[in-house]
Amino acid sequence: MIKKSLFREIDIFAFIFIIFTKLVLFNYILNLLDDKIKYLVFGCFGSALLISSIFSFVKQSKRVKGLIISNFIISLIIFIDVVYNRYFCDVTSVALVKQARLAAEVKSSVTALLKPYDLLIFIDIVIIYVLYKKFRHLLSDVKPKFSLRVVKFASILSLGLIFSITSVKALEKEQPGITKTMYDKKYVVRRIGSVNFHAFDFYRYITSNVLKKQKISQDEINEINKFLEQRNLSKDVKYFGSMKGKNLIVVQLEAFQGFLLNKKINGQEITPNLNKLAKESLVLDNCFYQTAFGGTSDAEFLLNNSLIPIKEGAVYYQYAGNKFEALPDKMKEIGYFTAVMHANRPGFWNRVNMYKSLGFDVYENENNFIIDETQGLGLSDKSFFKQAVEKMKKYEKPFYTFLITLSSHYPYKDYQNKINNIINAGEFEGTIIGDYIKSAKYTDEAIGEFIELLKKEGLWDNSVVLFYGDHYAIPYDQKDVMGKLLYGRDKITDIEWQEAQKIVAMIHFPNNEFKGHVTSVTGQYDFYPTLANLFGIEVKYVLGRDILNTDEGFVVLRNGTWITNEIAYLNFVDKIIDRRTGKELNKEEYLNYFETAYKILKTSDSIIEHDLIKTLNP
Repeated sequence: MIKKSLFREIDIFAFIFIIFTKLVLFNYILNLLDDKIKYLVFGCFGSALLISSIFSFVKQSKRVKGLIISNFIISLIIFIDVVYNRYFCDVTSVALVKQARLAAEVKSSVTALLKPYDLLIFIDIVIIYVLYKKFRHLLSDVKPKFSLRVVKFASILSLGLIFSITSVKALEKEQPGITKTMYDKKYVVRRIGSVNFHAFDFYRYITSNVLKKQKISQDEINEINKFLEQRNLSKDVKYFGSMKGKNLIVVQLEAFQGFLLNKKINGQEITPNLNKLAKESLVLDNCFYQTAFGGTSDAEFLLNNSLIPIKEGAVYYQYAGNKFEALPDKMKEIGYFTAVMHANRPGFWNRVNMYKSLGFDVYENENNFIIDETQGLGLSDKSFFKQAVEKMKKYEKPFYTFLITLSSHYPYKDYQNKINNIINAGEFEGTIIGDYIKSAKYTDEAIGEFIELLKKEGLWDNSVVLFYGDHYAIPYDQKDVMGKLLYGRDKITDIEWQEAQKIVAMIHFPNNEFKGHVTSVTGQYDFYPTLANLFGIEVKYVLGRDILNTDEGFVVLRNGTWITNEIAYLNFVDKIIDRRTGKELNKEEYLNYFETAYKILKTSDSIIEHDLIKTLNP
């Protein structure tokens, strides 16, 4: 009798074991195991119990189907997280699901992240389904007494709650408030497991974005105003309006990192045109990207608004209806024609709607370019720049144009087989680094041709031209390969990795009026206040600094990392490091920097989430 009863529950036991094993294995794959694995075990075991308790009321013959479907859903979530982590070094969340359809637009990038062995996560489901088909006639069709089912449900549910709550409490004790803010998703997964994390994330998203959206108080608004006034208070401002009347051309370079400059492979320069331009421009030697989950769109947002990307998802999707004090809108106020150019599908990243909110007069997209030559994911940068100059020639003067390149997009594959011999990548041939070097070399050639075309059409000497990279190029799991390129060794330290996250950033002025090197640390949110001052625009809702009027550098990243001229707090290892010596420092001595970083992030979030510019500056 006992054996018969146990057989009736064998599917439950098998499900708990399989899901528990998969969840722990997931943490192992993502390197999220440490000496406190006990709480992870509790969390994974607890979540497996909680899910299985749902089916305790159903008779065995029907229950197995539900358990197989649940196994598939959990396996799919794990699969998505594993692939997503390869590029973003993080796990997914509900807010990011809105952007899932974008994967179809960059399917080559997604495909490059997939590994054949990833499908092993589903192998047990295939085996179980085959066994189910073969032996389902042996499954019990008897429904136990209601009282027994209640006892079974309550027992499994209670046990699951005990284990899960124990792991969550341990997490909250270690990192108070983390389950409410989810400011470090992988840390949550490290402690309570993937299923519990996604359950918390779903609950938090529903309660904060669907059921109730917390209102901001007048006291909080006053604090924000006070912080912005103090941050943007300037004395003896230099160069105000010195470039007014000149055209402004901003070129956002896809995945262009700073280590490319002046780098040679087998004696050949990777970026000879940018190296030459740097000698005649103002070069930001320590400029870090600040993008988050919105990728390229975040970089656009940072430059044109000087605000930090949101915690989850992308501003371009979630807040395109907001009012912004954006650079295009402010340039229009002083008589400029504004245009943005990107030879991609107009609806990608919700750009059509967002560009209207930012104040661009014209959006030149894939429909406005002749796709006569492709390289990488779309129209080649060389053809893009050539057609862009033709368009700018006809624009009303003065103008502000914002150009976004495409050829050097991940995974940097030479699908058209045009640039294989553009440069010999030596020992990096065939690797992601080698492919990236070739793509960057191609874009640099396109930049050289672009500059010559601007000169030929009389635009170069009458324009301020800014070139900058949008985000990183090399995924975190390839950091050791990058270490070999930069330092000649396989290993790379945490601070060396962070230092490698600088981007190309240089501004060329008419008649080389400003040139040289800015050595203080800068970020993408510093571009807007710098340009605003040069073009005689007064702005209030910006968080960056005018680099021409301050030597103080302070860059905040969305994940909580912050960087000064001398030190850096690396959130992913929770350490403050001396940028010159690599020595770890005492965090207690730098609490004021943590406070400033918190205020910047909090202020940016409040402005975006509550559409404060519309309220404060109607």
